[in-house]
Amino acid sequence: MKKDRIGALFFLVLSLFYGLMTFSIPLNAMAKTAAFTARTVPLTLAVCGIIISLLILILPSSDADGKNTLIKTFRGFKWKRAGLLLVLMVVYGLIIKPAGFIISTILFLIVGFRILGEKRVKVLLLASIPFVVVFWFLLNKILGIYLEPGRLFFFLGGK
Repeated sequence: MKKDRIGALFFLVLSLFYGLMTFSIPLNAMAKTAAFTARTVPLTLAVCGIIISLLILILPSSDADGKNTLIKTFRGFKWKRAGLLLVLMVVYGLIIKPAGFIISTILFLIVGFRILGEKRVKVLLLASIPFVVVFWFLLNKILGIYLEPGRLFFFLGGK
């Protein structure tokens, strides 16, 4: 067994043990119904560790020539594009409160589609604006879920 597989096996056992230990973290009565608790981050870390170690164990580490194929597998990905999308998600989270759901989501979709390679302005606008407006209508008017219009809306003279 190669060193990377031994390390992955050790990491799998460590992650499984860590995941089991997260269930011993005490929760108060209110936290039992909350979406995020004291167990959320440790359990997420344990699951990520299990997934990564299983991928290292399952995926081939080298081909017949002895060259590393795991690195070759991830080399063809569009990492810049993925990084830009992650930055866009962070920016979306920061502007949704001041700009409101509709404006920030339309901007998020337009910039996201642009990052993914769509260049036609007509397609960008028709793919984002009607979708966001219909989604807002369904959430706000049909399901009764209030979505804050944002401070920008009030600043521009909204009610």
